[in-house]
Amino acid sequence: MKSFLKRIFGTDTGSKTKKQPATSRILEIQELGHGLISIDALDYIGRYSKSPNGRYRLIWSDRNPEGTRGGHRYEGHGSWALLSQDQIIAEGRLERPNDGQVADNGAFIFNDWMFGDGLKGRFHAFSVDGTQLIAKELAANLSSNGLSKDGRYAICQTANAPGSDDSCRYILLDLEEAREMARWEPETGWASGYEFDSVNRRLFIICEGDERVGYNFEGKMVDRDGWQQRKIADGDINIIRKVFLETKGKPDSKLRSTMIDGLYRTIEQGECWQQARALRLLGEIHEASDEPAEALKAYDNALAIDPQVGVSRRAEKLRKSLSPKSK
Repeated sequence: MKSFLKRIFGTDTGSKTKKQPATSRILEIQELGHGLISIDALDYIGRYSKSPNGRYRLIWSDRNPEGTRGGHRYEGHGSWALLSQDQIIAEGRLERPNDGQVADNGAFIFNDWMFGDGLKGRFHAFSVDGTQLIAKELAANLSSNGLSKDGRYAICQTANAPGSDDSCRYILLDLEEAREMARWEPETGWASGYEFDSVNRRLFIICEGDERVGYNFEGKMVDRDGWQQRKIADGDINIIRKVFLETKGKPDSKLRSTMIDGLYRTIEQGECWQQARALRLLGEIHEASDEPAEALKAYDNALAIDPQVGVSRRAEKLRKSLSPKSK
């Protein structure tokens, strides 16, 4: 596929936005499914996003102007174009545009993966005429984003970047006021999608299994206790460990029972590495409750699955303490 960047802008590689006159030609567009679109007049087959009301389409290409190189590179800007009623109304360049989203008012966003090496990204937001609203540089890679239907709010998620304040964060933004509203650690894990309720100022993060987790616009989870209880019952090892540490190893009897039931669920249904980690945590819970025999049994079962699970010394210490002392 040739890049439509050169067709629109020529060989100039500088970053800029170009507004199209109202007399732009109507393009023949074919939606191919699976998030792909074909526009013969632009020699374009690639990703696109459509506004919820169907009025706008956003297309982009993470390739150099000649269309000869995409993905990781050190130069050669990618391109984007916003269409309304099958006409281009604005177009421009970014270093490496990805994850485009467009709203009902024509506002749109991108994750720019940027040139060169290292952990970094730039979140962009534009108005319908291509005017840039936000260009937020981050010292972490960008993994996903979302945009409210009305084009007022957006969110992006960053990946792990050790030592950076931008590492592993959800970042909520107000596009109208061009400001960051909140940021928080993603205890829910990686998002597969986002839904906004602008009227009630709520954001729903779509997680594995289509679970919807609600947050307010200050970045606080709605009904966090209920969410934790569901994850514990499902056998989520990370959440069980987090709560176990928060209670300093002394959860109340009801919570402890729920934790153990959840861990057994993972031991029975999880993959091998999950089973080993669940057994290790089960042993820690028993050990904290002064139940050394049950703890040792759990540790031995974990080691039988994964000798590197990290409890061999603890198991041997318990084994010695349980052995009859020689006279």
